[in-house]
Amino acid sequence: MFADQPRQVLLFYNSEGKALMEKQTATLQSDKPGLTEREIVIKTYDASPKSAKEWKAWEVDPAKTFTFVLVGKDGGEKYRSDKLVPNRELFGLIDAMPMRQSEVKRN
Repeated sequence: MFADQPRQVLLFYNSEGKALMEKQTATLQSDKPGLTEREIVIKTYDASPKSAKEWKAWEVDPAKTFTFVLVGKDGGEKYRSDKLVPNRELFGLIDAMPMRQSEVKRN
């Protein structure tokens, strides 16, 4: 169990999806306390050869302009979308997870 690693939001995008990735990043960054409280790290991967390993590892469709992947503390995929994900929706998903509920109880 990797419970000590942060949750990750992985943003995959190509040139057509760059604006959506930037908007998603800005949306997430607009609630830094929420990100910090839920231990969320944001990583972006463009459609370039240097990111090919991550695209393959997460089985992201290269035909999609934008893909949002939420990775839990256990390293498993918890949610995927090809649309902008509002913070309220993301935080709601995370807050419903058993590991997050036990974190809230501990704190």
